[in-house]
Amino acid sequence: MVTEKTSRAQRIVDQIRDLIASGKLQTGDKLPPERELADIFNVSRTSVREAIRILETMGLVEIKKGHGVFAKKATLDSVLSNAADALVLSNKEMKQLFEIRKVLETQAAAWAAERASETEIEEIKTIIKEVKFLNKQKLDIAVANQYDKKFHAAVIEASRNDVLVKIMSGLFDTLDKARVKTAIIPGRALMSINDHEAISSAICERNPQKAKQAMYDHIESVEKTMENQGNTD
Repeated sequence: MVTEKTSRAQRIVDQIRDLIASGKLQTGDKLPPERELADIFNVSRTSVREAIRILETMGLVEIKKGHGVFAKKATLDSVLSNAADALVLSNKEMKQLFEIRKVLETQAAAWAAERASETEIEEIKTIIKEVKFLNKQKLDIAVANQYDKKFHAAVIEASRNDVLVKIMSGLFDTLDKARVKTAIIPGRALMSINDHEAISSAICERNPQKAKQAMYDHIESVEKTMENQGNTD
């Protein structure tokens, strides 16, 4: 719920973020003291403190104890890392996570089919072979999660898009939380192995559309399995 205090803090965040983005506030520039910021924005010092906390989480300011608050330009890595740490996996956010995956990971699969080196394709095929072998010997949940992560990471790396790799790397911790929820569902591990094999085959065939569709079908299948188990709204 957005409270009046939250909206005031957000107004400060937006304005300071704009100043940093426009270059009017440079990395290393010291922000005015808390009391002065409260006067400038005509808000309470509590709202200022909340705004500074948000800006710090976003990687846009650095708080130096005894010296003050300093502006800094956030890197893509720091923003993604902080975003992943801040994300609490509620039912609504779980649905949104699946929406993001359907956009980003499907494109990663398509690019992998177009761009992957022979070495990267062999890596993807090896992951499939290993997990199929282990599954015949009763696949442990922790191992299943490990191979699931390994497979998706290999496909993303093979997309040869550095920004996409960074975005997905920033979400991996959150994705791990989702994997824990799906791995305990009976039969889900085998379904994922079969899905992964279909994605792998499409990438090996250098068929971007087929790879994209196979990844979409896989992510949607996982989402529906969770919905059937009552893990999402």
